[in-house]
Amino acid sequence: MKIGPEEIVKINEAYKATGTYAAAARIVGCSPGTVKRYIIPDYESAPVIDTDEIILPPLEEIADELPPWYDITCLTPEEEKEIKILWKEMSV
Repeated sequence: MKIGPEEIVKINEAYKATGTYAAAARIVGCSPGTVKRYIIPDYESAPVIDTDEIILPPLEEIADELPPWYDITCLTPEEEKEIKILWKEMSV
């Protein structure tokens, strides 16, 4: 099992929930020694963000506040047509 940042979070969450290396290892699917190696002292879970409360304004309302490079990131109608043609060629 390759241990990356996401797995380390899973290990710490499992250990925080169970309190033992063995139980956390069973949940995550690794050995208790691996759990012990990746435990972060004083680990705190990330806060849960309620996305239902986030209200974004319409783009038209904030267009004047956009950085100058914004126009560069927008495709022209010709570029959109070219991309659609490319997608068709790639899907064949």
